[in-house]
Amino acid sequence: MLNPNSRSLYTSALTPPPGMIFDEAVATTFSMDPALLLEAPVYLALMSADGQTDPDPLAVLEAIRRYSKRITVYVQRGRIQVPQIAKPNPLFGFLEDMVVEVTAPGGGVFHPKVWAIRFVSPDQSSAMYRLVVLTRNMTTDQSWDLSLQLEGLIAGRKSKLNKPLAHFFNMLPDLASGSTEAGRVEQALRFAEALHRVQWELPDGFDELAFYLPGTQGFDWEPPEANRMAVISPFCSDQVLQTLAKQSRAADALISRPESLSGLKPETLALFTHCLQLDEAAETEDGEEDNTAEHPLATGLHAKVYLFETRYYSDYTHVIMGSANATNAALNAAKNIEILVGLVGKKSKVGGIDELLGADGLGEYLVDFDSSKESVIDEVRKEAEDCVERARSRLSEAALSITCSPGSKEGLWALLLTGKIPSLDGILGASAWPITVTRDFSVNISGNDSHDRIKLGEFSASSVIGLIAFELKTHHPDVTARFVLNLPVTGIPEERDSAILQTVISNQDGFIRYLLLLLGDDTASGLEAGSGAGWAKWLARLAAGEDIPLLEELTRTYSRHPERLSEISGLVRDLSQGSQNAIVPEDFLNLWTVFESAVSESTTGPRDA
Repeated sequence: MLNPNSRSLYTSALTPPPGMIFDEAVATTFSMDPALLLEAPVYLALMSADGQTDPDPLAVLEAIRRYSKRITVYVQRGRIQVPQIAKPNPLFGFLEDMVVEVTAPGGGVFHPKVWAIRFVSPDQSSAMYRLVVLTRNMTTDQSWDLSLQLEGLIAGRKSKLNKPLAHFFNMLPDLASGSTEAGRVEQALRFAEALHRVQWELPDGFDELAFYLPGTQGFDWEPPEANRMAVISPFCSDQVLQTLAKQSRAADALISRPESLSGLKPETLALFTHCLQLDEAAETEDGEEDNTAEHPLATGLHAKVYLFETRYYSDYTHVIMGSANATNAALNAAKNIEILVGLVGKKSKVGGIDELLGADGLGEYLVDFDSSKESVIDEVRKEAEDCVERARSRLSEAALSITCSPGSKEGLWALLLTGKIPSLDGILGASAWPITVTRDFSVNISGNDSHDRIKLGEFSASSVIGLIAFELKTHHPDVTARFVLNLPVTGIPEERDSAILQTVISNQDGFIRYLLLLLGDDTASGLEAGSGAGWAKWLARLAAGEDIPLLEELTRTYSRHPERLSEISGLVRDLSQGSQNAIVPEDFLNLWTVFESAVSESTTGPRDA
């Protein structure tokens, strides 16, 4: 049930079922690594490519451009991680609209981890949905986690059991901390409506399915009265565990992180027959630690699951999993926005607590928690951590934006961080920089309490972005926070997207190769199928030095997929804008004028005689 390999988790979630292709997706997460999000559209387009060869840069570019319009990720504001890059990467500019920062009302946090994905047949005649409920965030964290993948088709009527799910997706646009594209709002509402009517296929052995939104009236979760219970949660509170234990005749096991177990009262630990933690040797695949200031607690336990065994004519196992820790904020006070999914099946078919703790389950990876070892609390470090979290919250809540204007030299654009920087008590140093460039370009924003315009520097058009990285340093050398805010931008240069394209498509050969990507099929036999068809076929012919009959390909595309010529029209326009070198060959421009007229006529219709 637990898998420490984050990459296989996301790739398996995005891989279309046989005979289907990816259409669109909505995801939610507490924290997010932009570099990992950038990989999702690339994987969708290149999943069948040889994993031992580097993907063609132009194929990567087209994948990001194409799929970034179909994927939306909702993330807790202030919890986007700073990507680790060795050189500037303008492709992060395509993430601005994909990422919607949200806040939870009532002082909690936005904590659900869900992917809802729509797949369609190549001819668009049928669709199916996949729901992936996770306990992990969209980061490279290698913790032990749990995920559930459900698939289903649209049924004729709305399903009562899906009502909490529909409510969850309906409320996403209202949680946005800033303005959201109308298309993204419509997408969330479209998913809410569709998911309300999906009939899910249950995992083998399970007979019942339910969705819960802890703290939401009408959709709250109440633990069942049980004979036995086990809890797996990296973070715990005494009150929640005591409440759960009262619902069961026997509280068999509590599995958590040692630092969490150390913080519990002895009487709470005594309620459980076994208090367990992961064996340190099992925390990473190679047995080595990898904790950094940017990715704290990168190993260990992150799964959240509640197991109950009940009896009603037969023995049943209840599995409740999702984003909610066994803490007051998640379950008792329910300040956080969380999601849980429950499965019920006969114990004889799905197993139970004994199987979970046995040699064939997690047993070999668990050791008893030694309560005699008192944990030493570093008060100085704790104070620094509290300071940095308060400063993160204050910056996240501040009305900050980016103003862009022409720079001191032609081709450069000045970025101003606009808005009052709040007082950051306990922070010794604060800096900021666009995530399209490296930290070497960071500027100090400390001591600017009285200023509302801070110069971030002058950058090329391809580096202009609203995703701004912040770094906060405290008096403790090991306590530093880095995070990204997706700030609104005014004055974005018209040629920004063109400039991003031109960083990859830098010559005539690159233009022809990219053009063939757009002309190639994007069905299961084309863009997403790897070598031998679609764009891969043309790249192979180009690599072999063959001449490509563009006139023939343009004519074929015009007759079969005329809408694609609109994309090419935009490409020609973008690559011609502000470009001093001849990226688009003159011979092609002469040929293209014929097809551009045809595109215009097909759009507006023929003129009256």
